[in-house]
Amino acid sequence: MSTLDNMFMNNSKILVLSIFLLIISQIPSYVYGDGLTQENLPPASVGNRDASLFIKISPPILTKDTIGDKFLELRLFDAKTGDTIQHTSFFVTVDKDGKLLMRDLFHTHSGNLTIKIQSEDIDVNDVIVYGDEEPFQGGWTSINDKITVKAPILLDAGLYHFEIEIFGIDNDRNIFIPSDAPKFNSWLSVGDIFNQVISTGGKSYDLSVTSYYDKINNFNYDETKKSVSFSMPFNWDTSRLEKQNIFVHEEIHFPTSFKEFSQAGTYKASVNGFPITGRMLIADPYSMDNTLILHFLLSKENIFDIAKTIKSGTKTMEFSLSPDNGLITEKNSFDIKFDSGAFARVQYDSKLISGEKIPFEITFFDKNSKLLKWVTYGYRIDDSSGTTIYESKNTDPNTSGIFLTEGIDKLEFNFKSLGKYKMTLAIFSHGLDNLKIFSGISSTSFDIGSGNNQIPSLNTDGSGNNQIPSWIKNNAGWWADGKIDDNSFVQGIQYLIKEGIMKIPQTAQGSGIGVNEIPSWIKNNAGWWADGKIDDNSFVQGIQYLIKEGIMKIEQ
Repeated sequence: MSTLDNMFMNNSKILVLSIFLLIISQIPSYVYGDGLTQENLPPASVGNRDASLFIKISPPILTKDTIGDKFLELRLFDAKTGDTIQHTSFFVTVDKDGKLLMRDLFHTHSGNLTIKIQSEDIDVNDVIVYGDEEPFQGGWTSINDKITVKAPILLDAGLYHFEIEIFGIDNDRNIFIPSDAPKFNSWLSVGDIFNQVISTGGKSYDLSVTSYYDKINNFNYDETKKSVSFSMPFNWDTSRLEKQNIFVHEEIHFPTSFKEFSQAGTYKASVNGFPITGRMLIADPYSMDNTLILHFLLSKENIFDIAKTIKSGTKTMEFSLSPDNGLITEKNSFDIKFDSGAFARVQYDSKLISGEKIPFEITFFDKNSKLLKWVTYGYRIDDSSGTTIYESKNTDPNTSGIFLTEGIDKLEFNFKSLGKYKMTLAIFSHGLDNLKIFSGISSTSFDIGSGNNQIPSLNTDGSGNNQIPSWIKNNAGWWADGKIDDNSFVQGIQYLIKEGIMKIPQTAQGSGIGVNEIPSWIKNNAGWWADGKIDDNSFVQGIQYLIKEGIMKIEQ
């Protein structure tokens, strides 16, 4: 029985604790990194055991303004126990775009090797290593296993190839026959930021694309189609793809003032004409103030699916993104709260009913309502009889749960009948370092009904309509555009409460931070309402929900 199965059998703390101890004891083999800036490579036979190689390069993004140190980190470890293998000799070859950048032998006594890189545009034959030579193989070493190298590495962004051969382990004198030396190959990406000013409708907007795989080219904005497009060099050779971990991540940053995108709600996207749907395209209005980030997240499986549809000889990955002009749908929402203070917000289309595929979006937050990234989680949905109708499957056969780089998942469920259901979520780990701070398990019940919104009804004028003064709508629009501050907007909301248009019971107000600071993503709703894309009821119900949940604190 899997770890996730055990966790869902019993919600007792003793069981959960034992399961988490089991998870901690497992060897992490996640494919980390935005386009892989670090990874644990699959095990190879090293001496009398199977060993995996951890490799990492930093920083993850390079621009002309990048400051700080640059590093290559290596650690060979026992694939079964996780123990670092000491006295390891690494023969390291680095190349980029077919050009050799460095080839040298390094030795670490502790098993952890850190190579500090002084990037300089020099020939590979002029590479300088600052360290001592160990006496048996002549590998570069130092007392603290930190060595500085002056080399043409990490001069710019893009895809770097690292070939690591293991020449010895366990003892400085233990040297492998060259033909028996285990070999690891890793392709790691360093991100690049592309900035572009777009002019449309008499206004200018600053857009940026962060590419975590390679530099982008041919950026274009088609004002007629409201479409952003760009390309990136990419080798579609499936034989190459089969041999390596690969993950393509592109971020497009839109200012919230660019309403065609920030208020669209849904989007149409493609890569080389292949439709990008589900968790391949994630909208993140949480991470940066006044910014919507749209993420292309392409796994190895996704890339293989796309590769099957493109012409032989294609050498680029072509991205296209535009707003979906369909109607903005009203969402039902509920939170699943964990003992750690973390919580997951679950949203789904309120107008969809049983018998239809209903898209669900699950977003994880820490105890400070900040997006919780690099989450590994599992889910389970039970019907009213306690029968499990949906349960997550591991995205990696060697690990428990689903791995989310951005902390946001998109799923579809089909509920056969109306009624009450229970969703259970388990957070296994988070962060690049597999942290357990917010690990836990929790459940919440929700209703699938006739398509009516489940948020409580409001005071009306008898006709079923909320009477909201026009100046409140003006304020909302100005706030969405950044023309008035949060406090001015809150004063308008307080007016609604004072006049009884929004009725908030004393016990319903959440225990938030207690200040009128509103997350910037809430401005999307205000902008949609001001532009007439959602009705008064939808706007008021959304604000009422935020106050009830303590996201927005109103002084009464």
